[in-house]
Amino acid sequence: MTSLYLSVNSDFMFLVMIGPPGAGKGTQAKRLAETLGLSHVSTGEIFRQNISRKTELGLRVKELLEDGTLVPDDLTIELVQDKIDQLVNGSGAIFDGFPRNLEQAKALDDMLLLHDKGVDLAPLINLSDSNIIERLTGRRTDKDTGKIYHLIYDPPPDNANVEQRSDDKRDTVLRRIEDYHQSTVPMLAYYDDRDLLCEIDGDNTIDQVTTALLEVIRGRVFA
Repeated sequence: MTSLYLSVNSDFMFLVMIGPPGAGKGTQAKRLAETLGLSHVSTGEIFRQNISRKTELGLRVKELLEDGTLVPDDLTIELVQDKIDQLVNGSGAIFDGFPRNLEQAKALDDMLLLHDKGVDLAPLINLSDSNIIERLTGRRTDKDTGKIYHLIYDPPPDNANVEQRSDDKRDTVLRRIEDYHQSTVPMLAYYDDRDLLCEIDGDNTIDQVTTALLEVIRGRVFA
């Protein structure tokens, strides 16, 4: 993978990774964090950590998730604020899964502004609805190892004990796509108006997407 880490100064760089479900945001955020020396801030991981530690906020999140309820904006923002306060004096961060809507985007700006910082770039990994459905509904998870396969692109071995997670079932995938169009797509103009949005073709391979992301970061943030 192409590395920019030795050739750029990534101090206090903050990136917002945006994309529909199945676009590979988490995978790319982890790669960029490693390559650029940034912290990877994943709301899913923040939720899991707080639940594991049985913090007051974590217990509230656990109750909501068990009821099948989305974690509300105010609670999500509070958890992210705590994380930002911990890492803001480091080399910066890439946000994965946050913000998901305009309210969260404005809250992130307010949180960073408290530390005289702001979002430097908002990469958007584009993927068509039809490809999202194919990618997610074809995924199968090995119940014994946790390894994820795909019925078309990476079929599981015949003896694998696989299952389709509830998140990958068609009805759920369609609902997640609808949520993305209703909540996240309207947020794109917020970043585009400030010339922070950059679009990447999510139909390419993982390595190709990573290379495209690194190139646009080099051209837009470090130009």
